[in-house]
Amino acid sequence: MRATRHLSPHSFADGLSALQNASDFDVLQALLPSLCSALGQRYFSYRGHFALPDGRFATPRLGNLPRVWQQRYDAQRYDNVDPVLSLAARQLTPVEWTAGLYASPEARQLLDEQRAAGLRFGITYPVFTPSGASGTLSLSSSRRPAHCLRPSTPHQSRPHTLAARYNARPTHDADGPDTHVWASHAAVVLAAHVHEAVWRIVQRDAAQRCAPALTPRERECLRWVACGKTSWEIGRILTLSEHGVVFHLRSAMRKFEVSSRHRAAKMASDYGLLDDVAGPPHQEIKEITFATQDRQASCSVST
Repeated sequence: MRATRHLSPHSFADGLSALQNASDFDVLQALLPSLCSALGQRYFSYRGHFALPDGRFATPRLGNLPRVWQQRYDAQRYDNVDPVLSLAARQLTPVEWTAGLYASPEARQLLDEQRAAGLRFGITYPVFTPSGASGTLSLSSSRRPAHCLRPSTPHQSRPHTLAARYNARPTHDADGPDTHVWASHAAVVLAAHVHEAVWRIVQRDAAQRCAPALTPRERECLRWVACGKTSWEIGRILTLSEHGVVFHLRSAMRKFEVSSRHRAAKMASDYGLLDDVAGPPHQEIKEITFATQDRQASCSVST
């Protein structure tokens, strides 16, 4: 029998922070199993649907479902008849995989095959971004989960902050009904964090795909602009004339369609174009803020 991992609220909160800092989908995929296990669930499946500015859509998917079952689900196009996904698209509250939802013959077949694959108990959490981008995080297991989160600090008053709620101890026994409610709330929070992390990565990747192509010299010059150097100082560092530095910076500004070298440096940094450019040791790029709204980029991912 698979051992269930017990995770403290503090460790769970650390896991959520790691999701916020995830740099790509592989990192998210590696972080999610332990967080789901902390909620007593063996499997997870995330599906997102993000409209991009050019009218196309990004549809990222993450999960650790049994491969044979995932292939069967996709081949049979069960997402078109899955009543859980249909209901999750129309409400904000979690959808439990109860047998009553699977009313049609096709849905009933889905339920039978799903249970045979080991996904006997599950719940799906609808999530949305402020822009309206939708997604679902489904957690499932072969047996009804016994929630494993173990609150560790005494309950003194009703918590008002997210961190306080993680550390709030139920008034009943740790395996009692309050713990079930507490862990259910934790799952909702997990779904929101996963969706936001995916949204951030989708936006970044879309921006990078349509970022202008910069020459190595243009990237070097912009990197030093971001570090606060003047054209003369950059020329000394890169062994270029001041006129040469100005030439490269103006070329980069034209590509970004901006009139400020600092604006061009900020946009290049946002696109990730300066990440692998050699810069000063132990010196980070300075944060540059502007009153104008950042230009939104679009990227073709899927139709």
